[in-house]
Amino acid sequence: MASRKLLNRRLAFFPTIVLLGGISLGCPSAAPPPSAPRSLLALKSDGPRSQVDLVTIGDERRESLLASQSWTLTFPRRALLTFGVAARYDGEGDIPGWARFVVSLDGREISNVTVNPRVTQDWRDVSVPLDSPPRQGVLRVDIRFTDKDGRDLPRPPGLHLAFADPVIHDRAAYGSKRGVILISIDTLRRDHVGAYGYGKPTTPVLDALGVSGLVADDAVSVSSWTLPSHLSMLTSVLPGAHGGTDMKQAFNRSVPSVAEILQARGVATHAVTSHLYVSRTYGLDAGFDSMNFRQDRLAENVANHAMDLVDRFGDRPFLIFLHFYDPHWHYAPPADVLKLFETSYAGKLTGNLKDFQNLRPDQVSAADLDHLRALYDGEIRYTDNQIGRLVGHLKERGVLRNTLMVVTSDHGEEFLEHGSWEHQKTLYEEVIRVPLMVAGPGVTPRRETQPTSLLDIAPTILDFLSVAPAPSMKGLSLLKPVPERREMYGETDHTLDGSRLSFLRGGAASWKAILRTDPGKRDERSSQWFDLARDPGEKENRPPAEALRASIEARAKDLALKSRSTAAGRPVELSSEQKEKLRALGYIGR
Repeated sequence: MASRKLLNRRLAFFPTIVLLGGISLGCPSAAPPPSAPRSLLALKSDGPRSQVDLVTIGDERRESLLASQSWTLTFPRRALLTFGVAARYDGEGDIPGWARFVVSLDGREISNVTVNPRVTQDWRDVSVPLDSPPRQGVLRVDIRFTDKDGRDLPRPPGLHLAFADPVIHDRAAYGSKRGVILISIDTLRRDHVGAYGYGKPTTPVLDALGVSGLVADDAVSVSSWTLPSHLSMLTSVLPGAHGGTDMKQAFNRSVPSVAEILQARGVATHAVTSHLYVSRTYGLDAGFDSMNFRQDRLAENVANHAMDLVDRFGDRPFLIFLHFYDPHWHYAPPADVLKLFETSYAGKLTGNLKDFQNLRPDQVSAADLDHLRALYDGEIRYTDNQIGRLVGHLKERGVLRNTLMVVTSDHGEEFLEHGSWEHQKTLYEEVIRVPLMVAGPGVTPRRETQPTSLLDIAPTILDFLSVAPAPSMKGLSLLKPVPERREMYGETDHTLDGSRLSFLRGGAASWKAILRTDPGKRDERSSQWFDLARDPGEKENRPPAEALRASIEARAKDLALKSRSTAAGRPVELSSEQKEKLRALGYIGR
């Protein structure tokens, strides 16, 4: 803008010289600024306006065109058309045809999407690049119900055909605004990531992000299971404050989430998630314009949805939250990925939790344990590959240059290090120490050795977008220097005996206390003490001197009490279908 103003001043004072210079040098005219995205549903249409209504498919409600329509439009030089399509049948009996959504430009077909209304589906998002379109042209959408040969059929009662959110974008505008992609890879252990020294090829994409950004060497979670960890990640408060401490309790909405803060400022906020604990059922949709949840979806599906979101919102400020579930049990990576970590196994164990969850250490051979770790590593690599597809798409669209990438996990996983499997029930380092990487414009590449936490994620995102954190937030922005002395606290109520476990930790080269208390009376039942500098594997319980022990216990109890919200909890009543899914995953009935 400043250079254009200067040019105008020069033209005013030296018109002859500038004009002659322009002719002799052949100066090109300045490129026009990128145009803003335009919703076709808000523009004047050709002829009478067709019916537009809000249509709900799955968890998403979108403004949709319900019948054919055309518009006479002007197009940017490099345009991109995005839209969603869906078909829903609420009628009785079988339905004989297919939904067809045909888009044409000046009579030439540029997109043709067929949807089977007999199959329950998400919105199907479509992106259509328009390279060198006419300066002005007629864009037409035809919404049809046809037989298999494309002949039109009468629409039966209860059939809904929806063409949602059609928008014309200028591809020159992608990456012009700051955006954030927050990636949570469920159950990802820190020590199975290459950037943290793991020798197997699990995470080449994440490792590359780490080289270009910040790698937090000593990041910890606030819990050892999914619900409290993700709510703390999004709110920057401890589990007791947000209320999601038990599978029967959802987010109490007593504090704002990062999505709510950004949504109020006009930022596009969207999420794609893969577990019931990270869904509307438990209140994690707070502040998100949309949260597309499907239980146990594969990483490829998450990445596909993420790329669609980038196309839809990459030309405006955005927060996209992605929850990848694949490294969580059951472990079943694609065969071509598994062969990177295992070439043969003669045993009988599979990656299904029910196969191994009750096995004692003396019942598991070294080959069995290696096999399960190989399956787990394969799931990590498969997820990393899909994140790589997303990163490639961000580069292709020009969005990566102005996007903050935050990658972390909600907790780790146990492979008998302390005699048990999975997570939730303990607070040892293998479940609470997590990877945390931040990369993007303005992030100086560095290894952050001071203690950090999932509580730091929301303040970091807000800082990048120049938004002040909420007063309730307990974390710090990692875009600023991290204090040297920080104690980290976390807890879990998902224990075998119904007690509450909590930890207070001075850092990876310092002390750590794990306290077991009665959640009602808050009486301490037992405690464990570790010197992580000498004993990083937490094999030897070494209580400190009585005075130091009492001081640490008092601080841990104080944090546990002060973090409890005065807001009433929000009870969750799961449907029988939801309970059955959790039972199949091993969360209920064991």
